[in-house]
Amino acid sequence: MHLEEAIQAAVSRLQRGGIEGWGLRLLSPELEALGELIQTGPRRGCTNARCGHVSHDPAAPRRRWIPRAGALYYLGRAGDGDYGYYVLRLPGRDIFLRFRPPGAYHAWLEVVDLSRVPDHLLARLAQTSGER
Repeated sequence: MHLEEAIQAAVSRLQRGGIEGWGLRLLSPELEALGELIQTGPRRGCTNARCGHVSHDPAAPRRRWIPRAGALYYLGRAGDGDYGYYVLRLPGRDIFLRFRPPGAYHAWLEVVDLSRVPDHLLARLAQTSGER
């Protein structure tokens, strides 16, 4: 591969939408099959080898999870720890996701049952013309 092709491939990967966060971890094994985890930024954070990382996570890069198929929609944030909720619409099924944004600890993403998505986020969809 030539430099120009490598640059084009990198730009193309970074332009794809998804869910992004510092040190993003996938808590549900199903997400590895449903999408791709790419690095979108350099490693940042505590790099002290003597640090126990008790009050924070160690250094990590920014990462983005990008679904391989379907359409990803943001449902909104809930007051339960500022989690963000998403739905991945696939042919024949919807997969609901909960995202914890980074703070002192790495971001994470997990698949959740529909019953764990706050009702006010789902009801809001009906007010904003339903399906987006």
